[in-house]
Amino acid sequence: MEQDIDRAFLKDRNVIKRLVIKVGTAVVTEKDGRIALERLQVLCEKLKELRSQEYEVILVTSGAVALGRQVLRDRISVHNSSCSSADLQNPAELHGKACAAVGQPDLMALFKTVFSECLVTESDFRGKDFQRQLKETVEHLLSLKTIPIFNENDAVSTRTDPHEDSSGIFWDNDSLAALLAKELKADLLILMSDVEGLYSGPPSDTNSELIHTYIKERHRGEITFGEKSRVGRGGMAAKVKAAVDAASAGIPVVITSGFDGQNITKVLQGERVGTLFPLDANTGGPLVENAREMAVAAKESSRRLQAMTSEQRKRILLDIADALEGNSHIIHVENEADICEAEHAGYENP
Repeated sequence: MEQDIDRAFLKDRNVIKRLVIKVGTAVVTEKDGRIALERLQVLCEKLKELRSQEYEVILVTSGAVALGRQVLRDRISVHNSSCSSADLQNPAELHGKACAAVGQPDLMALFKTVFSECLVTESDFRGKDFQRQLKETVEHLLSLKTIPIFNENDAVSTRTDPHEDSSGIFWDNDSLAALLAKELKADLLILMSDVEGLYSGPPSDTNSELIHTYIKERHRGEITFGEKSRVGRGGMAAKVKAAVDAASAGIPVVITSGFDGQNITKVLQGERVGTLFPLDANTGGPLVENAREMAVAAKESSRRLQAMTSEQRKRILLDIADALEGNSHIIHVENEADICEAEHAGYENP
């Protein structure tokens, strides 16, 4: 597998330790709506392996509604033979909240050996006490070498179908994963889907190309989203929105396929799989916007530098070199973004 210089930082355990991994409904279930047991077994083994490697793993999973819908369809077909197959396939006949209530126990049963369940709703995040308690609970669970697993509590969510974002907090499990990544100070967010990553157009279109690194200035407004997956809520558009949100807060994101059980390992080895959303370089701290302040700061720094010994100045230069090398992925991405902006502004290549 091809290594990507922009992803070299993903291999650094000093940089990447706490992971939030979100698994979509299309990964959790088969096409007929039943649990994808073999796929989930591979996922569970991979997450346990990450835990043994001293990664801190937080899982966000979808699938309760889809699993509950299948269970209810089976029950209806047994108890009401007069129902047609068309009735059983019609989601309108099966209320989403009821499906969630039925499917949640089955979903959690799959992960019970190494996971600790945490159900949340958008209303929970309105309180500061909840946010504090959330962080304390997750930190304690991680210290016990367990894996917290989050899912929106659809059965009691105040949001109504078709699950529109009325709260402004989160609106599906993709945005929940981004929110948790920010609240819990994750080092990396991985969104696992039923496709390889973000494409320039619908994945079914042979002309669509996989975007390896998402550049906001280049790709925003140029991507044509296809139909969302057979299950779930928002599809790829929701994943991109969540990824941009997390990256803007300083958390890199990778969207990749959950059908390949080795993709998480490949991501953490810096291999070129899926789509990388680099962290926003402007999130590192406040920028000095006033030119005069910059000049005064530069002058003062020059005076301090002159007062140092040659050995101290040498140490500083080496530290600068290390910093440049360690942040080469950010520099590369930002340089490409600057080139894109210049091209849009009408400047020609020299």
